[in-house]
Amino acid sequence: MTAAKAKSIGGKILRAILWIICIIVAAFAIFLIVMSVTEYKPAALEKAELSNTTATAPTKTVSSGDSFTIMTWNIGYGALGDNADFFMDGGTMVRTADKARVQQNMNAITEFFKSTSPDIAIFQEVDQDSDRSEHIDESVLLKEASAASAMGAAQTMFGTNYKTLMVPLGWPLYGSIDGGIMSFSTFAVDAAERVSLPNSYSWPMSLFQLKRCELITRIPVQGSDKQLVIINQHPDAYTDEEHHAMQVAAILETLEAEAAKGNYVISGGDWNHTFSNIDVSAYPLLPTTEWEAGHINIEDFGEGWQFVMDNSEPTCRLLDHPLVNADGTPSDLPIQYYMIDGFIVSSNVRVDMVKTHNLGFVNSDHNPVVMRVTLL
Repeated sequence: MTAAKAKSIGGKILRAILWIICIIVAAFAIFLIVMSVTEYKPAALEKAELSNTTATAPTKTVSSGDSFTIMTWNIGYGALGDNADFFMDGGTMVRTADKARVQQNMNAITEFFKSTSPDIAIFQEVDQDSDRSEHIDESVLLKEASAASAMGAAQTMFGTNYKTLMVPLGWPLYGSIDGGIMSFSTFAVDAAERVSLPNSYSWPMSLFQLKRCELITRIPVQGSDKQLVIINQHPDAYTDEEHHAMQVAAILETLEAEAAKGNYVISGGDWNHTFSNIDVSAYPLLPTTEWEAGHINIEDFGEGWQFVMDNSEPTCRLLDHPLVNADGTPSDLPIQYYMIDGFIVSSNVRVDMVKTHNLGFVNSDHNPVVMRVTLL
């Protein structure tokens, strides 16, 4: 081969490599442009649409002296059952359930919802149209369960907190997500709103991250000008403490504003942190654990608030390994448990009972927590 011919071949190879690099860069740029144009950008405050679970709206009212039950449950988008681990918790799975398994999980979740029939329910990680849950609209399944339960007529609201065309992580890719938090009330609701929580993610990471929020439900209290204010919460888990502290400060601001009006306030959900007054010695941190739940310091909230969790059973497990082996036998690996689901309650509400229902984490990585209260 002559030197000239070798040089020509070398030039062609170099041009081919440069073309490949240009195509990759252009494709990535187009991807970022599409993601930026379609990015979910909720306003700081948005009205949340109310819908009825039955043909008629609820007419039931609440008054001072009344008692009722409220349930909180992170349902793990119907895909985080006992078969699952999760790559962000130290596991390996990205897509954790096929369509049949999501349906199986949702069947069990809705059956418990129906059997419990709380007066008020707040759910976290409810998918409406996501790759990770096989595009099953779980909000519809929960509505149908409510309508078929002893709850009777109820109103429901939804607050989107995760909506993106693509999360380019793992393989198969985590994919598109459309999900959020959802609340139910058997009491007639005045209004509901979605309030954005602080988000410290900058572009381009903001394109793929959750847009956390509070979902606030306002229920008139008969015979007064006060409201029963139910706040569905799900602040960040995989962020630094400074970021989480920003969200907790915003939550505290909401609580104090409602309490200053004399309203009855219950703020509940998956806090991804433990309240500092809760004894978690029964659930020690294991040496292999990759995620440690932080603490919400109750002293930061001042007087007049009750921080309620039932530590007789864990509310959450770490998804670093499945609870069952491939052959269906129980795993013998140790399980990391957490206490991160519960309620913050104003002083004019008496807490009569709180119970974590241990369902064995068969259909979700969280257990439901039910509380009974009385308005004073």
